[in-house]
Amino acid sequence: MEKTFSTITVGCKLNQFETEWIREALIRRNWRFRLFEDGAAFCIINSCTVTARSDARCRNAARRAKRTNPGSFVVVTGCYAETQRENLDEMREVDLVLGNGEKSSLPAILDAIAERDRGNLPPDGPALSMPKPPERFEIDRFLDHVRAFVKIQEGCNASCSYCIVPRARGPSRSVPVPDVLQQISVLQENGYHEIVLSGVHIGRYGADFDPPCTLADLVEAILERIDAVRVRLSSIEMNEVTARLLDLVRATDRLAPHLHIPLQSGDDRILEAMNRSYRASGFRDRIEEIARARDGIAIGTDIIVGFPGETEACFENTYELVRDLPISHLHVFGYSPRPQTPAAAMAGTVGGERKRERGGRLIELGKAKRRAFLESHIGSVQLVLVQKPPRRQSSLVRSLTGTYCEVLLPKEIGARGSLVPVRVSRFDRGTLYGTSIEESPALKPVTGACAP
Repeated sequence: MEKTFSTITVGCKLNQFETEWIREALIRRNWRFRLFEDGAAFCIINSCTVTARSDARCRNAARRAKRTNPGSFVVVTGCYAETQRENLDEMREVDLVLGNGEKSSLPAILDAIAERDRGNLPPDGPALSMPKPPERFEIDRFLDHVRAFVKIQEGCNASCSYCIVPRARGPSRSVPVPDVLQQISVLQENGYHEIVLSGVHIGRYGADFDPPCTLADLVEAILERIDAVRVRLSSIEMNEVTARLLDLVRATDRLAPHLHIPLQSGDDRILEAMNRSYRASGFRDRIEEIARARDGIAIGTDIIVGFPGETEACFENTYELVRDLPISHLHVFGYSPRPQTPAAAMAGTVGGERKRERGGRLIELGKAKRRAFLESHIGSVQLVLVQKPPRRQSSLVRSLTGTYCEVLLPKEIGARGSLVPVRVSRFDRGTLYGTSIEESPALKPVTGACAP
């Protein structure tokens, strides 16, 4: 078999980072990368299992891979492969299943398969399932992205009753501060000016170190030691947005004023059944406090509708809480029972039609909130990351504000991947437009103690 491969990623930013690591690790082993639609001898699917829809996307990806190239060798790794291996083993389109614990060995395993097929190894060569020494997870660039995701943490110690991720990813483990700094330095040297700190439960960063440190320690170290990079946090729990993190958000535009804080439900009885660590009133107070920390800060959230036992009254509590909070955008999910989780055995199943109706109401509410948040940017000066032209508008380029809003700009305003200050001039048909200004980017320095 020729040493060509393609990749498909389903799921989170952490999966996207790990797919890029697999891609670069194979290229260093003299493999050639091909786009999925071009076909390759090997197709690697990095899977997700957070919802039933994610499971279906992974299975469909395997089927598409075989249709695109019937002779391809299809490998599925990641969370779905870790938790529901038997479902994948039964698929005739899947040739090899490797869980998360085997992911770091994937390049060596594929090398063994290719070499054995070429006759360069005897039939009793290295067993494909035999663990190999883990390779360091570090990347040089992020294919087709102007932002780079950086893995700072793995696993989760929480026990939310609906979530399979702790079983898929294991307990919380943090990447040492020097390794994170080294990774970001490499990416910064290769032209990346926005870094998204990614993990399963980043608010627990450093708790497993001896002595422990915090996410704020890490962010402060990045801002002090690496210039010309904007840092963005991925999803974080509300009780892990510390006063020190908020001080950093206030202190500098180099930490994006954008926090994604999952709610899941605004009803106390449902939150208790979910085994969440807060109640609705506490969430309200904390979000309002965060909103006061910096004018115009973006606060996104996740909500699950149709959790077992969710009545109309429970849903109305969620709707009213979200309606009244300074939320800038919503991600709405219909509850999906995950095998091997406590919630899968709970009574009070909510029908599909009712889930869709409730989800639809929240989605419409989210659209209204998003529009109001976008309109609030008119006249403001924003530091934006220049991206690429939108479809059918070659005279303009897309850009992303620190508050996670897209702004269309004149094409000559800055090079792709650069951070430039712009003035948001208007809002038209759901889109923000901006113009250049002469001011310098407000990249204020940060000083203070940081982790070693």
